Amino acid sequence: MKDAFVNMMVSMMPMMKPFMWFAAAVAILGLVLTVSNLAFKTEMRKGVVWSGRLVLTAAIFFLAAQAAGVVLNMPPTINFGDSAKFQFILVSFWQIGIVFLVTGLFIRYLGTLRLQKLAQQA
Repeated sequence: MKDAFVNMMVSMMPMMKPFMWFAAAVAILGLVLTVSNLAFKTEMRKGVVWSGRLVLTAAIFFLAAQAAGVVLNMPPTINFGDSAKFQFILVSFWQIGIVFLVTGLFIRYLGTLRLQKLAQQA
């Protein structure tokens, strides 16, 4: 059973870097939407909510993958260096998950600030 989970983790590792970049793009989009929502008083609430949810989902996924990797004695990392040049800049999944968790909570918090201001004006 443990071998099956290890094989699954090994086969999924090449897909984690594009997923991480996708989540980073959604986080940046969410921050831009949140700032434009607060600064320009535009109505971007649905975009802010969805980006916050996607970033928090990615955070939970990376933290759960880290926990599963620790249980399997195979902590997952992403290499930001160039493997062809033997450059290894390894970043653990828990670090990526924490960054996405903080960003997602920040997006959610600032999104609720706009909702509270609208409720006070009404």
